[in-house]
Amino acid sequence: MRIAILLVLIAISATTETHLTAIKQLREKTRITPFSDYFYGMLELHQSSKLGEVVTIVQSMLDKLIAASGANEAEHSAQQANYEQQISKLENTLETTESELSSVNQQINDLTSDLSSLTQSLSFQGQQLLLLSNQITQLSDNHQEEVRAAEEKLNNNSRYLTAVQEVLRFLSDTLLGNTSLIERERAIEAAKQSLGDKHPISIMIQMTSQYDDNTIRRVITKLEGIAQNVQERLDSINTSSNNSEQQYQTLRSQFETTYSNLDKDKQFNQRQATAKDNDLASAKRRQQELQELIETSKELLDQTRIAQDNENTSYTSKRSHISEEISIVQSALDLLSQLPAQ
Repeated sequence: MRIAILLVLIAISATTETHLTAIKQLREKTRITPFSDYFYGMLELHQSSKLGEVVTIVQSMLDKLIAASGANEAEHSAQQANYEQQISKLENTLETTESELSSVNQQINDLTSDLSSLTQSLSFQGQQLLLLSNQITQLSDNHQEEVRAAEEKLNNNSRYLTAVQEVLRFLSDTLLGNTSLIERERAIEAAKQSLGDKHPISIMIQMTSQYDDNTIRRVITKLEGIAQNVQERLDSINTSSNNSEQQYQTLRSQFETTYSNLDKDKQFNQRQATAKDNDLASAKRRQQELQELIETSKELLDQTRIAQDNENTSYTSKRSHISEEISIVQSALDLLSQLPAQ
């Protein structure tokens, strides 16, 4: 613009002495700046007597400065609006991120607390399962011992009953039967050979064979009573064994049901613990991401505000500069409009 002024003013012829005096007076009243010094120097040096052309050139310069001022204002407004939009977005992002981080922190605290409770529950359930397992094993061992003892009683009493029945059969069939003495002796000898001389049945048969029939019948009656008692004892043992078996099965079923339910609860808690542990790991990763995002957003927000301040400073300086130039040109235009036409 200054080069254009110079070219125009050089092309214009000199002014009158009155014009130069007025310009000098205006120059003395204006703050000296590179632009004002340059501008008034050009007016003093021009050699034009066509005042209208000078006014037109100065007016054109003023119009361009005003347009530049408007463009500067528009550019400043647009940049400020852009900065405000960026700052608003960053502030919203920061607020949203901090809110989410607060929620994630609470989630981490809740998950940590839940995991602590589940860990304690799992430990307790593991101890209970071990205790139940030991109780089931002990119950089974005790039952097997009871079964062994009952079988031993059954075997002993069964053998005793068999022996008593064998004696009864021998006494009834052999000693009281219509057999000869020779046949009795043969039967006694056969029993000895079969059972042995010292076997209680052999000894009893040999002793009883010496009795008369009435005595043998009394012995038979007593032995029948003994056999009945043994049979009743066998029936009692069987009944007791059956009841014991039922009680064992019922109690074992209860233990196993309790164990199964507790094991299911433990497996459920284990799945819960695994899921919460995975959720905790994800939450901690998200926490790290949010913390980094917050740090980045704060840095960007600070940088944007600094850029906005720098733009404000630049705009203020440029506006001041343009305003000063407008003032100088406007003053010159006012002066030229007061000069008499030539």
